[in-house]
Amino acid sequence: MIGSHVRAFRCRACGYCCYRNKVWDSYLAVDEVTLEKIANEGIDDIERNITISQNHVRQLKCTGNQCSFLNKSNLCDINFKYGYEYLPDACKTYPRIIGLSTRGIEISLIFVCREAIKTIISQNRISFSEEEISGLIRPNIYHYELSSTDEYDMQRIKKYFEFLPNAINGLQNRCLPLKKRLLILGEESLRMSEYAESVNFSEPSIRDSLGSFHEIILSRTYEADNDYTGQYIDNLRKIRSIIDDKTFSLSEYQNIKETFIDREYDKYEYILENYLVNFMTTNIYFFNGSAFGYTMMMILLSSIQLFMAGLAAFYRRSLDEEIIILAIQTVDTAFFGHINWFSNKITDIIKQHGMYDSTKMAVVLGQVL
Repeated sequence: MIGSHVRAFRCRACGYCCYRNKVWDSYLAVDEVTLEKIANEGIDDIERNITISQNHVRQLKCTGNQCSFLNKSNLCDINFKYGYEYLPDACKTYPRIIGLSTRGIEISLIFVCREAIKTIISQNRISFSEEEISGLIRPNIYHYELSSTDEYDMQRIKKYFEFLPNAINGLQNRCLPLKKRLLILGEESLRMSEYAESVNFSEPSIRDSLGSFHEIILSRTYEADNDYTGQYIDNLRKIRSIIDDKTFSLSEYQNIKETFIDREYDKYEYILENYLVNFMTTNIYFFNGSAFGYTMMMILLSSIQLFMAGLAAFYRRSLDEEIIILAIQTVDTAFFGHINWFSNKITDIIKQHGMYDSTKMAVVLGQVL
């Protein structure tokens, strides 16, 4: 199951992923095919810079806190000196998430680079096919695997694969406003997690939801800057000059939103739809459960909407594609760089409020923001 936006993605070798997103932290394992090619052709420069990790994985060395093959411009010397074919599989595939399932190859995108985000700036709905992407070398180790001989897992996989296309079709139903589509998806996600209740709103639940969201977003500004979150923190500080950093003022936020983005929101709603459809294909829903996956998705969406409003207000201009690209890139860079931190935050909320109330909070965020 490969989306049309994934097929449209082309890496321009700008160096952003290698430098800002620390590809080497998790991805720079050198696969056996590339290693054999390097050894057979006697490329000592690369061989000398391959090390064995604690997990017994061959990977490129780091000098200080960056890949040893990044030059002064943060561009890849392997690519420039020797060619694309000598890069590890991981470098060739990032920022794609590639998995193996009972349906075949599954590929989605992480929106950490502008070229990836540009693939969803299209009014065409994302379409899917099983046709393989020509020339894309797959990693030896997939990011995830949805295949098992265990009877319970197979039943779970079957149930999930029945849910996923229906969920995507619902998200792409443009006869309804996006917020209504998300409300329906929230209720379906609860049902899949065996919660039969409908999601209803109340004043206390709105306050709780905004409080939790405020804590998750603004607590990031008190942590040390690093390459994952630098842009995220910088942009949060811009927003904090618009929205009070101690008490999240809903009325002030709504004024900003009405002034700078509401008139254009419907015009660009298709971008957020495409973002959400891509998120569904990362299979976070499967591994964490549908209610948890929905909660995480809505917090990401609400973060993006907050950045859209805040950045538009900061730059004193109405919503446009450039602001949306910056908002998505800022949030996804921080999220996928610190996915465990975000997961733990959401887990804490669920422990505190319970799965049903936590999912309801996520729905509220989507409706209010």
